Amino acid sequence: MDADLHLHSFESDGELSPSALVDVVVDAGVGVLALTDHDTTAGHADARKQCAVRGVTFVPGIEMTTYALERVIHVLGFGFRDGDASLARACSIARDNFAQNQRRWVESLTRDGHDISWERDFAGGAVRLPALIERLCVRGVEGGDPKRVHSAFSAFFRALPASAYAELPTPAAAAATIRTAGGIAVLAHPHRIGEGSGWLKLLDGMDAIEANYAAYDRAAQDELCAIARHRGLLTTCGSDYHGYFQGSYVNPRFEVSAELLSRLGSF
Repeated sequence: MDADLHLHSFESDGELSPSALVDVVVDAGVGVLALTDHDTTAGHADARKQCAVRGVTFVPGIEMTTYALERVIHVLGFGFRDGDASLARACSIARDNFAQNQRRWVESLTRDGHDISWERDFAGGAVRLPALIERLCVRGVEGGDPKRVHSAFSAFFRALPASAYAELPTPAAAAATIRTAGGIAVLAHPHRIGEGSGWLKLLDGMDAIEANYAAYDRAAQDELCAIARHRGLLTTCGSDYHGYFQGSYVNPRFEVSAELLSRLGSF
């Protein structure tokens, strides 16, 4: 059965609503899917309902923002209890951190001479990334080109000092929170963490590796699967589909293992 356990809706930084995302993914032949918005489960109810309508399996998911090795690192969680208080607190802290750093970026753009003002253009506070990019485009940042604004966003956030992420949990702490909530913790897209094998230390405390990641070639996926087997970890699969800048959804044709489904239980 085809599965996609890494998907984003407009509840975080995706383009589509949770229900529309389900339809697009199911129409492409996926029968098991997880909504893994960044630091929020706000889209779960709608996604779960639409999965029931379409007769496919919904897996509760999330992508938690953590910090280690001098960079932001993402940890996926699956099969946890929605509404878990500890998970909700951790996600709230991460969203507040994103809001603070979003303001840092906007104020930096103001100092650089752009016609953008936090007080004027963000009077209601921080916004989701797509809305942030749209507002900056309206104000002429990067010539109003959304791809260039997104690249500038990524560059600014990567260059922030560790102190700007001090409130975030470590990957191990996020994994512990996910497991306490009844789920399994997965190191997301490990080859995006950095050069070399330094990321391997982050596997301590994880239950799985996102080995079958759509952006990786077959050799990279096989390598990650071998690491998972050596360490006795599960593997997960996903497209990391957001919609923006990615074109139409394409089913990556990943099969979910019986062992993983067994660990996740029935949803």
